[in-house]
Amino acid sequence: MKVAFSFFYLFFCSYSCFSQSNYPEPTKTATRLFYIQHSNNHNTYVYDANIKGGIIDSSQPINEYQIVYTEKGIQKPLSRIQKKLAYGMVIQESKPNLFKLHLAASEKIYFYLNYNESAGARIYVTVNNQKMYLDKMFVQLKEGLLGLKAKAEYVLFFGKNYDSGKPITEKIILE
Repeated sequence: MKVAFSFFYLFFCSYSCFSQSNYPEPTKTATRLFYIQHSNNHNTYVYDANIKGGIIDSSQPINEYQIVYTEKGIQKPLSRIQKKLAYGMVIQESKPNLFKLHLAASEKIYFYLNYNESAGARIYVTVNNQKMYLDKMFVQLKEGLLGLKAKAEYVLFFGKNYDSGKPITEKIILE
């Protein structure tokens, strides 16, 4: 449990858009749901909807991968550890074109993926009682004791208000 929390904390602390500068933004695609960045480097974790035949693939609703900007922006699959302990999406519940998921690192925030032909695939979350369509997350990391064990300080969620469509940013402080 302590290991999972450490990975969750590391994951969420590594993304912080308020202190971001010169961070690359992945090219938007028709199936892009959201992406995650963190303060340690510019590498980005990307989440795209996996749509086949006009529906979300129920066996793998999200394609997860990383863009490794520290290696000239190459695209790589998540490592087994990244997928199982931090950045992988875990299906909690599923119905046709509607999925409840969470990051492998934590079940504290649920992600809801839905699809319809007019709006396409979208993912929404509720953060600080604000329901929002998610565009990106940023985790601000801080070094641990003696520069070891980086920990997440806070996570920023960027998107659009679920009802109004207006831009919204929500922050969760992790301590």
